[in-house]
Amino acid sequence: MSASRHSRAPGRPTRDLDLRDKLLEECCSECAAHGFRGASVRAIAAQAGATPAMVNYYFGDKRGMYRAMLTHKLGPLLTTIREHAANAAAERDPLPLFIRAYMSRLAECPEIPILLVRDVLSAGGEMRDEFISGFAKHGAAAVARMVELDKAAGRLRADLDSRLAALSLLSLCAFPFLAAPVAGPALGYAPDADFVEQLADHTIRLFYEGAHA
Repeated sequence: MSASRHSRAPGRPTRDLDLRDKLLEECCSECAAHGFRGASVRAIAAQAGATPAMVNYYFGDKRGMYRAMLTHKLGPLLTTIREHAANAAAERDPLPLFIRAYMSRLAECPEIPILLVRDVLSAGGEMRDEFISGFAKHGAAAVARMVELDKAAGRLRADLDSRLAALSLLSLCAFPFLAAPVAGPALGYAPDADFVEQLADHTIRLFYEGAHA
């Protein structure tokens, strides 16, 4: 995903950075509530204490602001996944580290699953292409690489399909948060820190015992 034309740079005024971040946070809340199409640039700007002209200054337009918001929310997670994949040969537990980081991020930012359902997964998802090219392809490829390296190290079965294993693992990590509005009340859980710790331990054990060498 291309960076915003006004990405962070050394020496920029703190007040300027604060306003940009406020706009991104309000964009996240507004789009989670109304979806990309229903989100109001004017409302986002007003909540951030800015003007629509400032949105244009920082991001170009509403789509540019949404892309920047995804980078703001998911960029650190993607960096973490890539780092674990790059160092997987030296790390003893790259996949468990990824699982914990991914689940923690979804719990810390409950708007992310809502945004994914509204603007990526739904029919005609407005931001699907941006999400695929900016995050999904890179993140999924990194997870598949970690599976491959775990296979090479003898921690997973040699005949395991890395692509399907990555799909299963991503599903195990994301579904409890995507389904939380229904599954939470039905199964009696809330996606808080304690639940994340319990779920991560369960998912790691389930995955490795099901796919162990």
